[in-house]
Amino acid sequence: MKNNKNKLLQPIMWLIQGFIIGIGAILPGVSGGTLCYAFGIYTQLIEVLSSPIKGIKNHWKMLLFVCLGGGLGFVGFAGVTEALLKWNEPVVLCVFVGLILGTVPELWRDSGEHGRNKFSIIALCTSFVAIAALFYCCQNVWSITIPATTWGFAVCGVVWGLSFIVPGFSSSTLLLFFGIYTAMAAGIKSLELSVIVPLGLAMLATLLLLSRVMKLVFDKIHSIASHCVMGFVLATTLMILPSFKTSWQNILIYVGCIIGGGIASFFFTVMCDKIKSATETKDEGEQLLCEQSDE
Repeated sequence: MKNNKNKLLQPIMWLIQGFIIGIGAILPGVSGGTLCYAFGIYTQLIEVLSSPIKGIKNHWKMLLFVCLGGGLGFVGFAGVTEALLKWNEPVVLCVFVGLILGTVPELWRDSGEHGRNKFSIIALCTSFVAIAALFYCCQNVWSITIPATTWGFAVCGVVWGLSFIVPGFSSSTLLLFFGIYTAMAAGIKSLELSVIVPLGLAMLATLLLLSRVMKLVFDKIHSIASHCVMGFVLATTLMILPSFKTSWQNILIYVGCIIGGGIASFFFTVMCDKIKSATETKDEGEQLLCEQSDE
């Protein structure tokens, strides 16, 4: 009876996890890859992407329910973020900045799990300065934006694919900076094929082509790579921060939104960390039982 109950609950849990991952993917500051890692399905996802035939054979049920839940969360929440940005973009951006900053302690801890040395710190600082300078030039010197065209939405797909295979990388933040986020969110909410098809195909291609490369990079130089990602996240956050050249009342509102978003995000990452720990403990227990039964 207990086994039957677990078999019934597991797909529901995968569906819920996928839904949360989908919401996280559309929210600036939250990485889909980080949520996959927190829920204990990141390894299976990379296996599916690296060796599709073997991976799908081993994890097709998990993949089905997680993708279904992810799609529902992704599409459903796209309309919410679009409406919020239209309502008051500076305030919403400050909340998003807070959401990103709230994940920094967790990013710092995770980036140091495989050691931290002077090269890691150099990588973080170099990444931050280089990306901040590049984005400043894109915005103030070259005035580069991503157009809301088929190719523009394909670029969105590439960026989103990276967010699932690079834990800590937030695609939405980057798309906000380049000015295509609102148009993309509106297209996803309305289920416009001209948005969803190029985005989906580009994301799938990125996942299939780069998953092995990213896995190799993180396996070989995890500390340096993770600190580079952290520098990228901090630089992107700085670039989307709205101008504070306004009234004192608005400045207080902006600061309050940043603090509120940071607190909410911090507790969310703590919750994800607890889920990850519980998942790892469960997996270790199941492995131990299997070993004992084999003996």
